[in-house]
Amino acid sequence: MLLKCSTSIPKLHGFLRNLVPSPSTKTKAKAVHFLNQHQPQSKQKNKPIVPFSRDNNTNMKKHKNLKLKLKEKKKDEPRVYTRNVIGKIYNTLKYSTWETAESELNNLPLKWDSYTVNRVLKSHPPMEKAWLFFNWASGLRGFKHDQYTYTTMLDIFGEAGRVSSMKHVFQTMQEKGIKVDSVTYTSMMHWLSSSGNVDEAMQVWEEMKSKGCYPTVVSYTAYMKILFDNKKVKEATRVYKEMISSGVPPNCHTYTVLMDYLIGSG
Repeated sequence: MLLKCSTSIPKLHGFLRNLVPSPSTKTKAKAVHFLNQHQPQSKQKNKPIVPFSRDNNTNMKKHKNLKLKLKEKKKDEPRVYTRNVIGKIYNTLKYSTWETAESELNNLPLKWDSYTVNRVLKSHPPMEKAWLFFNWASGLRGFKHDQYTYTTMLDIFGEAGRVSSMKHVFQTMQEKGIKVDSVTYTSMMHWLSSSGNVDEAMQVWEEMKSKGCYPTVVSYTAYMKILFDNKKVKEATRVYKEMISSGVPPNCHTYTVLMDYLIGSG
């Protein structure tokens, strides 16, 4: 009986030992349990994984594109609005009496600056209405004509052959201390020559240089054409050499003027 008990004790001890795991076995069991607890379901295994950063970048790109589109719309809207307003003012000046046009101009919710006034003048309203509009703008609070509006008004008179009025505008610019640049001088030369006042056009050229206003390639080319058209070949040749020596490169218009003269002279 004692032998049977002694034999069964080791077996019982082994059984209890297997039943109660060792500390290392406990740790392994916990690890397995943790993995089983957090293991994704079978449905989740088949679901594609999309990186979060890619979604974030896509949203940022969409946001940037939306901002750019809004900016483009904001840029386009004023241009369309200004063009429509200029067209409306032109039609008013052309087809209405000045009294009606002045009343409409006063009621326009528009900020009058040099750019806007110059665009109205460049739309080529009738000469008398353009001059009335020019003077009306002079009386606007906070507005002053500059070299651009004066030169455009000068061009309008020159194109109409009103040389005395053109000279008046030019003289007013000088009296008021408004900058007279090469564009203004070139316009004066062109319209004086077109009206037959070649000598006065040549005087304007000399005045421009004496005032320290350096001619541009446009000024040189226009003056050369005036001289060639009036059979002043030596003077035109001298001006061409002066342009080259002063470092102003000729452009295609300059060469066209030279070719026209050479072809015309045989």
